[in-house]
Amino acid sequence: MEKEKLPLEKDVDIELEYKLYSIYDKIKKHWKIFLGLVITLFVITAIFYYLKEQKEEKYQKATVLLSQISDKLFSKDYENAKKLISDFEKKYADTDIYKVVLAYKIIINNEEGKIDKTDAEKLKNLLKTDLKSNITEYLAYSYYKEGKINEAISLLDTIKQENNNYLSAGLLKAFILQKEGKEAEAKNIFTQIKDNKKYNYFSVIARENL
Repeated sequence: MEKEKLPLEKDVDIELEYKLYSIYDKIKKHWKIFLGLVITLFVITAIFYYLKEQKEEKYQKATVLLSQISDKLFSKDYENAKKLISDFEKKYADTDIYKVVLAYKIIINNEEGKIDKTDAEKLKNLLKTDLKSNITEYLAYSYYKEGKINEAISLLDTIKQENNNYLSAGLLKAFILQKEGKEAEAKNIFTQIKDNKKYNYFSVIARENL
């Protein structure tokens, strides 16, 4: 008599079912550890989303305050702008838009006839774009105003031809050399700037000083 076969559903993957039962059996034996891992994962995920929401909320508040600073700056209400900037630095100095606030501080100082290299140095270190060379030029000018000629020249020499402010930095260097009595060096720079074909404004200034 032929032995009766056990009924099996069609297309059942015996190996897969065996693996699933094996995993279930292991979980059942170590369910406390498994549950602890699940809870830990849940807590980490919850913390991640909480911090993300907090960061977004902080950025939004910083943006609103930045807008208020802008309004005060462009209406030339510098005293209230400085108060708002101080508030910003206490709360949001770790945000990306702090770079804009530092730029505003520099603008206000210039308008008030003050020079503060500290803010310029901070901004220079935070910038990762070509604007960094503009801050370098500003710092060079600051050193020049303080009578630190060598420091000013050294900074200007770091601004290369590929930088957007290469010509303006060159003019500043030429003016400094001219005032220091180094006419030949200054003339050489003025001549190079005069012959540039891209920016006529700088060419005219250089030509007037030859």
